Amino acid sequence: MRLELNDINYALRTDPKGLVNRCDALYDNRVEKAADLVVNRLKSSRVVLLAGPSSSGKTTTASRLRKALEQHGVYAHMISLDDYYRSKAEPDFPRTKDGEPDLEAPEGLDTALLGAHLEALDQGREILVPYFDFQLQAQVPEKFRSLRLGEHEVVIFEGIHGLNPILTGKNPEATRLFVSTASSIYDNDIEVFDRVWMRVLRRIVRDFNFRAASAEETLGMWRNVRLGEKKYITPFKGSAHYAIDSSLGYEVAAFRPIAEPMLLKLEEHPQPKLVDLILEGLESFDPLDPALLPETSLLKEEFLPRN
Repeated sequence: MRLELNDINYALRTDPKGLVNRCDALYDNRVEKAADLVVNRLKSSRVVLLAGPSSSGKTTTASRLRKALEQHGVYAHMISLDDYYRSKAEPDFPRTKDGEPDLEAPEGLDTALLGAHLEALDQGREILVPYFDFQLQAQVPEKFRSLRLGEHEVVIFEGIHGLNPILTGKNPEATRLFVSTASSIYDNDIEVFDRVWMRVLRRIVRDFNFRAASAEETLGMWRNVRLGEKKYITPFKGSAHYAIDSSLGYEVAAFRPIAEPMLLKLEEHPQPKLVDLILEGLESFDPLDPALLPETSLLKEEFLPRN
């Protein structure tokens, strides 16, 4: 898909609030369509696997989907696939070529337990949902919780590996959803902002706001993140029953006042070409004051601090 730079800038100058509202409504409509699909497939499965690459808006989309399902009289439980991670200290934890723990590999999850849980939930049996503490790098049994699906209930498993065959093979009837920024921005026929760059901005801003990580740190991880995506995530997006485009026409303009100064301050970093391309693209957009975004904006819910 594509967005037009001229249309975005014109709206930013004449009716920025209207642009924000239209883009948010378009995203909400995509989530509504996903909810319709889940409801229509309830007889096939009460398990939903929601996947997407880094900073695609998975968590917020899963939460929005939950609210949309409630309008259909269906209650959705949410489980993060992150809670099925194994400790990096385990001897068989996957490693990169450099010998470092490969946090992008699906084998970092306890796939045997996850497969058993997928099957049990669809059959109406009770499971004990794990809890993984990333600071301790270990499961915390005291925070485990029991779950059994009741009538008119579904469970949404959200995480980067939701569509990997290592999981879908355990429950082939599960409803599969893929979330990502799918719309690049063009000036006539020239691409001025790639859809992947949107996720770079999202992650830089989110990591700075919520993870105390600098832009240098985020960019330092980005190459391995992308390698993991190409190997473990995007090859399986075609298996989704429905793809949700989380691109927002106003987001580059909203991120510009925040991300541009951060990127301009960078001196030595591992992604100079990528940063140059993003900075050049940012210059094409009129800036949008993030204060104009409603609290319900995807950006406010996942990447920017709330007022």
